[in-house]
Amino acid sequence: MTPETQEVLRELSEAFGVPGYEDDVRAAMARHLHPLAEVTYDRLGSLIAKRQGSAAEPRVMLPAHMDEVGLIIRQITKEGFLRFVTAGGWWPQVMLSQRWVIRTRKGDIPAYTGARAPHLLTDEERKKPLELKDMFLDIGARNEAQALDMGVRPGDAVVPFSPFADLGNGRLLGKAWDDRVGCAMVIEVLRQLAECDHPNTVYGVGTTQEEAGLLGAQTSAFAVAPQVAIVAEVSVAV
Repeated sequence: MTPETQEVLRELSEAFGVPGYEDDVRAAMARHLHPLAEVTYDRLGSLIAKRQGSAAEPRVMLPAHMDEVGLIIRQITKEGFLRFVTAGGWWPQVMLSQRWVIRTRKGDIPAYTGARAPHLLTDEERKKPLELKDMFLDIGARNEAQALDMGVRPGDAVVPFSPFADLGNGRLLGKAWDDRVGCAMVIEVLRQLAECDHPNTVYGVGTTQEEAGLLGAQTSAFAVAPQVAIVAEVSVAV
């Protein structure tokens, strides 16, 4: 992997982008794609980068979704804790003690997942996985007023705090590989096409709100009307 490719992956992985809040990812993709293609956007915010070849057809679409699973703040309690709903699919067992970043009107602030302490649970309760409804985000606020003063409001978006790292064995650590790897693939394909002739028109697409129901994939597909689509998506390792 070249240093340039690794830097693109770092930039995309660390970008903030739950469903409907893909602005940072879209801006990162646009910076790389503007020199390579004609960039437009659909009404749901999907990015469409058109690379014209020697023929108008076939129209080849390379979609990758820009959003990642995260949370949305639902309520601030009188004690200053934050109740939330999930944005995309989460397995509750992996959420306890997770660190998060909340995007507020005053900037990003850190949080972590809290719940009732184990020694306050009954023996029967300790045997069961904790449910999402029993978790909250803790930002260190003393009460609701202080949380509001920190800038938090219901509707604020939240992503995991997971800094990018090179593991030193050819592997990389980061968040949102689903599907920022696909976004990087779209950038790389258009970069290589800019260096050669191709007998078609290629559309590199960063779609919105995949984790909320493939919404941007549907609208951008209508905008492009492709004859061929190659989806840049990830799969599980095992």
